[in-house]
Amino acid sequence: MSPHLARSHTPELLDQLARVAPEVLCANLRDIARYNHWLGMNRLMHHLVRQSTQAPFSGLDIGAGSGDFVHYDMRAGESSWVALDISDAVLRCGNTDRLPEPGRLREPVSVAASGLALPFPDAGFDVVTCAQTLHHLEPTEASALLRECARVARHGVIVVDLTRSYVTLAGVWLLTRLTSRNPMTRADGVQSARRAYTLDEARALAQVAGWPAQHTHVQSHGPARWSMTLSHQTRSASISNL
Repeated sequence: MSPHLARSHTPELLDQLARVAPEVLCANLRDIARYNHWLGMNRLMHHLVRQSTQAPFSGLDIGAGSGDFVHYDMRAGESSWVALDISDAVLRCGNTDRLPEPGRLREPVSVAASGLALPFPDAGFDVVTCAQTLHHLEPTEASALLRECARVARHGVIVVDLTRSYVTLAGVWLLTRLTSRNPMTRADGVQSARRAYTLDEARALAQVAGWPAQHTHVQSHGPARWSMTLSHQTRSASISNL
């Protein structure tokens, strides 16, 4: 067996929603939200955002899914978010499945649009986040997405995703089999691990996107996840080093 897991180019069911029943999609998004909570994804994103910009701030979350991260982050009451996803069906799942949280005065704004051509002006948000979305795209599109993230971010960009490896693949297979009977969760979980970029590949995508190397920080978070952050030092002298 090769020590390196070859990257798959087969699309996930999430990228072929015409084949998926709405109730299966919504259940899959609930599973993803549970995994984000259990595995500390939202906590990690919250921490990286606070390193990137100062409160109060505006944020754009690309590939927001059910919106579980933006709701998590807005609990602090110091941020306003736009949750963007390419699919209206995905955003509807997030809006209909979530009960209002006590004491919440604001809700994130949901926008259906492509991350490859964001309908926002340059430096339109203090911070832009993109979690577990990059692996859905082939390299040319992935670099285009990173370029758009940098364009609309005033202070910083945070990208977090899976690391492609046999360890990740085995972990995802086991997690989805033990915790879900949803066929989409099981299929897409494994396919996400097979489509994911390695840390070095993510760095190369950022270089193609024009992210300055001196302001780009790539970090491994255990065997199955990495983060990549861009600090717009030229746009704000107050940003801390990532």
